[in-house]
Amino acid sequence: MHILQLTDLYTPVIGGLERHVATLSAEMQRRGHTVTIVTIKASGLPAEEVIDGVKVIRIQSLSERMAGLYADSAHPFHPTAPDPEVVMALRRLVRREGPDVVHSHSWLQYSYFPLYHPSKGPAHVVTLHDYGLACPRKTLQPSSHADTCPGPRLDRCLICAPRQYGAVKGAVIASLHLGSRFLHRRADRYLAVSSSVARHSTSALPPGTEILVIPSMIPNGVSALAAGAPRPDFLPADDGYLMFIGALGPHKGVDVLLEAHRRMRHKVPVVLLGTPRSDTPPLTHPDVIAARNVPHAQAMAALRHSSIAVVPSTWHEPMSQVAVEAMVVGRPVVASDVGGLRDVVQHGVTGLRVPPGDPGALAMALDGLLDDPGRRAEMGCAGRVRARLFEASAVTPRILEVFEDALRDRAGT
Repeated sequence: MHILQLTDLYTPVIGGLERHVATLSAEMQRRGHTVTIVTIKASGLPAEEVIDGVKVIRIQSLSERMAGLYADSAHPFHPTAPDPEVVMALRRLVRREGPDVVHSHSWLQYSYFPLYHPSKGPAHVVTLHDYGLACPRKTLQPSSHADTCPGPRLDRCLICAPRQYGAVKGAVIASLHLGSRFLHRRADRYLAVSSSVARHSTSALPPGTEILVIPSMIPNGVSALAAGAPRPDFLPADDGYLMFIGALGPHKGVDVLLEAHRRMRHKVPVVLLGTPRSDTPPLTHPDVIAARNVPHAQAMAALRHSSIAVVPSTWHEPMSQVAVEAMVVGRPVVASDVGGLRDVVQHGVTGLRVPPGDPGALAMALDGLLDDPGRRAEMGCAGRVRARLFEASAVTPRILEVFEDALRDRAGT
């Protein structure tokens, strides 16, 4: 098969979605398929290049030309409606590349929806990596003090979205987002990286639309990568610390973790790997070590030398690759009982789940595991086994099966 992967961002911008696309593309090519990645052109990057053996094409967008649309020009995201310039570029690419499947991973899908035909041309498969199909902020986090969003509605979104994007851009994004829902029927299959993403995206799709849950993936060989990397210099002198990887913001529960750390009986260090934000709490405690811009191999080595990985997110985490990577190296995970974390962390088996935003419960869970090295070891062994379900060699065949099923349906039509 020839697969065209659509993603708003790609290397050098790398997050969980982009790592998934890169890993999936490499694994599909290893299996004999042809892959082309299409992303939005960013300043200073070539229009076409080959990265790790995969062709990457960057296309110009009308919205990207509009000055002031993006807070960061290096991170251009697609609008929540078709972009005329992108539609034309995708039409040319589809004719030139002749793909069997177009696989959308982000809002770039909105410029392919107008090109979709139910029986002619390539099949269209959409993977939902977050809540962006139903929520213009992609988070399901309301701007009010409510814990959860009661559901997208124009009056609510027009209040909420401007808090993130600014008044003008927020109003435009929210209006276009709700106005573009009729386009969501222009896909052969919908996939979601977790049951939480699937459940909360249903309201944005035509009644009866099935969403298949296939998790995000990690590359094969991550355990060997961790074992082969030297112990990073920034770590405490002794192993056995707590480990956190992610954005250092309240939505990731950093403040909850720091308060739990203060309350714990066991006075062990906590290591934070991530990028500070304007809302990052003070990191002044002598047992709190923060490092940024840490290469993946060093991050994996740091996980390997820890005692427990902590994922204390307070928002509906779509899925957690950090939790999977901790299990790969045999570390138990203490995570919030929310969102896609419920699909990853098996409570009492590979780790523990605690109520989000509850530092007392988090401190108790961490102290309990530190009290019991044997239980930590059992959870670590169980985690290694479970992590195999999230490796590229296990997940890619499931995605390819969906492609083949969609193509069979179209051939029958």
